[in-house]
Amino acid sequence: MKQAIVVVAFGTTVRAARKACIDPIVQRIKETYSDYDVYLAFSSRIVVKRLRDAGEEAITEAGMMERLIEEGYTSLFVQPLHFTGGAEYDKLKRSILAYEGQGELRTVRVGRPLLFFMGQEEHPDDYEALIDTCLKALMVPPEEGVLFVGHGGLNVGNAAYSVLQMKLWRRGWCNARVITLESYPTLEDTVLPWEWVDGKRPSKIHVYPLLLVAGDHMLNDMFGDEADSIASRLYAAGYEVVEHRHGLGEYPAIGDLYVQHLEDCLANRYEERSKRRPVIPDVK
Repeated sequence: MKQAIVVVAFGTTVRAARKACIDPIVQRIKETYSDYDVYLAFSSRIVVKRLRDAGEEAITEAGMMERLIEEGYTSLFVQPLHFTGGAEYDKLKRSILAYEGQGELRTVRVGRPLLFFMGQEEHPDDYEALIDTCLKALMVPPEEGVLFVGHGGLNVGNAAYSVLQMKLWRRGWCNARVITLESYPTLEDTVLPWEWVDGKRPSKIHVYPLLLVAGDHMLNDMFGDEADSIASRLYAAGYEVVEHRHGLGEYPAIGDLYVQHLEDCLANRYEERSKRRPVIPDVK
């Protein structure tokens, strides 16, 4: 029986960002699951094309699946390094599961992204896990602001950012705000009217990316010199800004969470219907 783990990241053309943020997680998975062959693929076709044009080796998740099926693998377990269960994750999962039954392949499973379950029924709370294992360790003083900036998406998966915001507030983090670069909530929604939560306005804001890699979005959209970057707009609004230029993949605790999600995938946890739900009647 040939079995493999395929780690899938969206990808980046910034070599230093891949080395700092993606490769350590892949290496951690290789060390933890030495009985499996472990491979890396990228889901962004644009990133893969640009890497190939630059002479670098890169493969999409579809190309990797076809290669491994051709090599006779019978079990493939895919762990995405995506942040939420949004459109990119949904598309990736459909792409992967479509290969089930091809060649000798009999088992195909896809792990969940960093934020997915919210503690419903027997399921874990991925949001609380992120807060407890990573965000609490940032140690931002309560009198100073902390701003988490994610990418954002177009479908309902984008609501993950608002769920994270609510869970932070419920935990007493009134000094925290969560925004996205390309969706809702924006800087104007929750940061520039900062006082609307508790009437307080910090003079200093610590800005952290909710992005796997410290790539182009972080360098330009968040901390670039242009007037429309997050940092520039905060400076213009009178805030002192502390720029934390680290992708999520650089934090060992994030690697721990992805390894746990992969373990859940390998064990096939949480896939069966909850015991608390009634059996669905066979009605036609």
